[in-house]
Amino acid sequence: MKKVLSLLVVLLMLAAGSAMAATFEFHGDLNNRFNLYTNHADLYSGFGNMQRLNGKRADGVAPIGKDKAEDTWGEIKYRLWTEAATNDGKIKGVYAIEIGAVRYGNKTKGGAFSGDGINVETRWAYTDFQLPGVSQKARVRMGLQPFKINGFLWQETAMGVALNMDNLHLSWMRGKEAITSSGDSWGDNDLDALTARYDLKQDNVKAGFFASYMFEGAPTGTAALDPAIYEIKSFGTAELNVLAIGTDGSFSTPTGAGDFFVKWDAIYENGSIDNYQTTNGAQDVDLSAYLVHADVGLNLGKTRLTYTGWYASGDDNSADQDLDAFLSVDVDRFDSVVLFEGGYTDDNAPTEMPYLLDKGFIMNKVAVDHKATDKLTVGGAVLYMLTAEDITYSVGSVNYASDTIGVEVDAYVKYKLYPNCEVALNAGYLAADDAMDYWEVEQNGKADEDIFRTTARVRYKF
Repeated sequence: MKKVLSLLVVLLMLAAGSAMAATFEFHGDLNNRFNLYTNHADLYSGFGNMQRLNGKRADGVAPIGKDKAEDTWGEIKYRLWTEAATNDGKIKGVYAIEIGAVRYGNKTKGGAFSGDGINVETRWAYTDFQLPGVSQKARVRMGLQPFKINGFLWQETAMGVALNMDNLHLSWMRGKEAITSSGDSWGDNDLDALTARYDLKQDNVKAGFFASYMFEGAPTGTAALDPAIYEIKSFGTAELNVLAIGTDGSFSTPTGAGDFFVKWDAIYENGSIDNYQTTNGAQDVDLSAYLVHADVGLNLGKTRLTYTGWYASGDDNSADQDLDAFLSVDVDRFDSVVLFEGGYTDDNAPTEMPYLLDKGFIMNKVAVDHKATDKLTVGGAVLYMLTAEDITYSVGSVNYASDTIGVEVDAYVKYKLYPNCEVALNAGYLAADDAMDYWEVEQNGKADEDIFRTTARVRYKF
């Protein structure tokens, strides 16, 4: 009887599939990554070691030791997804799984003898459909989906409902949800975001204008985290109302020297964060912060020259009620091999944010990229990095302050083994300046440890 029922179910599914005229696609991103060498594995022992309170890792240890911590490791990060759609494309469903950063030899995640780890995560799960009766593009996407409002403000997977049209994007995203209990008000402790974006394109100019309003009600309790150091996604029970408005875009034009291009971002944040715990105790703060960014460069045939600069405002007094530090919601920045996620083992990056602590950031980066052949690309960059405000700290009765992170030199080479398979190698060396002393075991006002790392990957996409 069970066999008959099973056969009947299969036949019904096949019949339904024919009636719906569905199409199926299967895709993958199989990323094999290696930290070939670093002299400070303590800095890369986990994710976000420079994002935490008091310059310490999650285990309470300073992330930069006084002696070398040399190490090599490999890991896999695989993502597979399937798309099921009607032949006319009016509706489709997407589901993606990910095996995230399973290290070679790691027993907990199944990278050791015999494998068999519990390591599969849901990455995306959403339905996307065209609004019926609308001739122009008007697609609704709901569920766990790739989401972007701006690369410095919010660009990651998020849960919500979005309307995407040719030039207009509207969405409601829920970053955190709490069940309403007796005595609570509707929406207490839910972190919601309403976003809007309008894009224009005219010949060689692209411009976008966007706004994001985030709000959370938290009538009781106090934030356990210091939001001046964390992204908004990591807030505790803070009651917040934050509005971010901004513009981004690009411009290009041919010149006698080559094709000149500019890319820009400008964001202003305003609002309030209540039930917020500063170093001076629980209080309410007012947020007023901004970030400006520009890439300026020339495309010279097979060579591209780029200057990248940005300024993220910082807070000069972490204990007062004025919060002047720019805050991202949830982002990934790849601009530095040493400090950001530019290393290919990016699940071990010291920070993902375009700033450090609540002190903001000043980036100056000059990069060159050269396409040597159809398969080979090489490049390098020099970075001079500072914080917008001094990092201040005390050791005993001695007070220290500095804003200079240091000079970093990066280089990379990429080679296409096959059209969809790439092997890449990069390296970064940070000649640390005094602000990096904040994260060292022996704090003495002077940076004592330069940092080097080199990473590689073999990545196959289909």
